[in-house]
Amino acid sequence: MPNDQHSSDSAGSAPKVEATIPVIDFSLFTSDPKECARQIGEASQNIGFFYLRNHGIPQDLIDRMFDCSDQFFQSPVQNKSQHMIGPNNQGYSPLKSERLDVEHQTQGDLKEAYNVCKFSVDDDSTAYFVRGDKDDQERVGVFFKDLHKLAKEVLQSFAIALQVPESSGGRNYFDKSHEWDADSGTTLRFLHYPKQSGNPDTPLAGSHTDYGTITLLMQKDIAGLQVQASRVHKNVPWVDAPVIPNTILVNIGDHLQMWTNGLLKSTMHRVMYNPQQLHSSRYSIACFFHANDSTKFEPIPSPVITQEMRAEAVEYEEGRNMTAGEYLQWRLARSYNYDQPLEDA
Repeated sequence: MPNDQHSSDSAGSAPKVEATIPVIDFSLFTSDPKECARQIGEASQNIGFFYLRNHGIPQDLIDRMFDCSDQFFQSPVQNKSQHMIGPNNQGYSPLKSERLDVEHQTQGDLKEAYNVCKFSVDDDSTAYFVRGDKDDQERVGVFFKDLHKLAKEVLQSFAIALQVPESSGGRNYFDKSHEWDADSGTTLRFLHYPKQSGNPDTPLAGSHTDYGTITLLMQKDIAGLQVQASRVHKNVPWVDAPVIPNTILVNIGDHLQMWTNGLLKSTMHRVMYNPQQLHSSRYSIACFFHANDSTKFEPIPSPVITQEMRAEAVEYEEGRNMTAGEYLQWRLARSYNYDQPLEDA
């Protein structure tokens, strides 16, 4: 169990709430899937984030992906901008081009990113990211597919926890809506937060929820991610999500909130300044796992999900009338300024 440190939110009178992000041994998925599902379900209802250890992704492959990311982002900005991000959500997004907290941020996030989509793994944009190294490009594809497999196993745990009946697909309920070969917003994202010497209270990535089903996150060396500690009170302290070696951090996205009528909630999170960033960059890699573009968010057939819950889960009601693909495009259009001029990173 991580020893989480609590930071204060701007609301000085906020109640003190103790919360931790649990660490789950994912070898249980094979040895005791019901217990694995119980722990994942409990974590998802309590805080919406959990770490997985023994997740099956080789650490040397993760390390190599971080090396590729470092080599790319340390190059001059003019060398990073050949494949700029657009509405297809693929390629390079420069500093301040994305504003995740559209209601409160006055400037874009202090990060840059490079997005690889499922159907771009073998094309020029991914070759460009790995500087033409064919072996590394192949590794990106293997890495992406390994994460996709892990995400589907996590979703099987959700289906078990939600007691989806065998007549509706049982533990494999999510398989047909999360196919590798189907069009979807599933994205592998390499993130870089450059050295900072500015206002430590300025978010590097604004408060937001993730748009898809679940997110798998790998962090390296420097922490900074914070998770909202409470489901009910919006101004409670935030919980730090420390870097725990050999783990992958998983969180609930908007799709699952809509699918479960709010039983599982998409948790607000942000990235804040870490004093280590005065001298060093922060890197992370996220795999955003989305349902097939044509998927609609009809409630999951589960005895623990009721129609009455929907009346209370009002945050994403507008999204319930969209397909997964439409919902992603709506969220991206609100967050991005694709015409943002380049800045030196």
